[in-house]
Amino acid sequence: MGRIIDLEAWRRERRLVAREVPDEVAQRPLRRLEEAVRRLDRAVRRGTGRLSSRVEQELMVIMGLVAAGRPAEAAERAERLAERLEHPSAGAL
Repeated sequence: MGRIIDLEAWRRERRLVAREVPDEVAQRPLRRLEEAVRRLDRAVRRGTGRLSSRVEQELMVIMGLVAAGRPAEAAERAERLAERLEHPSAGAL
């Protein structure tokens, strides 16, 4: 049998615990992401002009992570993808 969840009650029961962090710490993932995006842009421009479905899929995942407010994970995935595309054996994207 299914259950009905009262979202308002669920939100009230779970409190957000926030703490102050220095701006530098908060900005680190965004800076990493920006640099990784620059690297990806350069790698794609050097390529054949076409992306493989695997690369397109990974880019979609990265965009989803950004949209979900998870820049550190997006940066990590973007950095890994940039490394793969910059490798001499990448040749055709």
